[in-house]
Amino acid sequence: MIRKIQQTIRARALLKEGQHVLLAVSGGADSVALAYALHYVQKAYGLHLTLAHLHHSIRGSAADEDAEFVQELAAKLGCACRVEQVDVPVMAVQRGLSLEMAAREARYDFFSRMALEVGAHVLATGHTADDQAETVLLKLARGAGPQGLGGIAYVGAWKGLRVIRPLRDITHAQACAFLRRHGLGWREDASNLSLHFLRNRVRHEVLPLLETRLNPNIRAVLTRTAEVMSEENAWLDDLARERLLACVRPADPTTLSAGRLGLEPLAARRRIAKLWLSDQGAPPDSIDFAALDRILQLAESSQGSRSVPLPGGWLVSRHYDALTVKVGSDDEEQGFCQVLAIPGETILPEQGLRITTRWDKGIIRQKTSVGQLPSEVSLDAGVVKRASGLVIRSWRAGDAIRPLGMTGSRKLQDLFVDAKLPKALRKTTPILACRKEVVWLAGYRVARGWEVKKPQGISLRVFIERI
Repeated sequence: MIRKIQQTIRARALLKEGQHVLLAVSGGADSVALAYALHYVQKAYGLHLTLAHLHHSIRGSAADEDAEFVQELAAKLGCACRVEQVDVPVMAVQRGLSLEMAAREARYDFFSRMALEVGAHVLATGHTADDQAETVLLKLARGAGPQGLGGIAYVGAWKGLRVIRPLRDITHAQACAFLRRHGLGWREDASNLSLHFLRNRVRHEVLPLLETRLNPNIRAVLTRTAEVMSEENAWLDDLARERLLACVRPADPTTLSAGRLGLEPLAARRRIAKLWLSDQGAPPDSIDFAALDRILQLAESSQGSRSVPLPGGWLVSRHYDALTVKVGSDDEEQGFCQVLAIPGETILPEQGLRITTRWDKGIIRQKTSVGQLPSEVSLDAGVVKRASGLVIRSWRAGDAIRPLGMTGSRKLQDLFVDAKLPKALRKTTPILACRKEVVWLAGYRVARGWEVKKPQGISLRVFIERI
């Protein structure tokens, strides 16, 4: 494994002699293998290593033990170590992100700050070939274009920090085998087994099925496809960058001219728009094919002023010829309302939401906060079948819920205030309703009368996540 990592470092020019490397270490097998691998080549490259670990405030005492493990690992390797704690569930609610996206942003913001503090030249992460295959499949399922299908690059950047992935040619199994062979321990994250998270479903269900029923080498095929796409994208981005300069306003490079953009071929318009959004700081995860399609429709609109939302609370607005992007809401933004498919899947692309429903048995009890996604609830099947249909919609002034286990009702406005949910995100928080009755607010209790009465009673399970 060490030899393969050294080959990747040389072939991709990931490191230079004498660099200070910040290592992102969760305590899992991949990141621990990375730490030992870079420690092994440390003298050859004259590297200075610092381990960095972020406590996400999600897994209680297990997360505390992860942080202690990383500190002990750093001491064993003779490296400096930086550990910090962030309340990711609260951050997810405040920013209108899924728990996965919020955790990613929190980690990279932390790494960026630590790199500045310790003077690191580069951040090294433990992404493996398996992560690459999973990412490509997820991007394909979400409707990504050629850029998204490039997957995880060997070299990337986050707010000016160079990010390298020395394990990109190593599988998770190889990392585990290396650690076992040398008697080295690591931490197991129980949440990696939870099928609530989309990536875990791909890892534990979808990819094994494709290996069995379609192609036993599907992971290698996906990785090779991503490599081809990545190389072609780099060339096409260079061409699109030249066209972007022709489409932005000379006096304000942050503003895109809808008219000039409309003169470009469709494929160029998509790529130009994506580069423009990236330049303004929009997270890559919020710029998928559906988002780009909505932005291009906005640019072609004959109306004077309009806006379209992107996942993560970003908003692209058009005022006559000028396209601008910001984080926040639009006072004129309309709410949403969609009849729920029962059973089945309902997707709201503009809101970046996926709602799946299925008949099941038993009661789901989740400890989450108002607005936090992913979120799940179980409803009494008999009540659902007698109802006149369920809708997923946005909050409306005057909305109230009769929470299970409490007397009376509570206004959703008060729940938002208590949860410190920003005003800009309240309109995007999904609500399950039947006619004028609020059945469930994502992250909160179910309404009285809709609860499953018996522990093994027939239920409708509703799962909401951001896409």
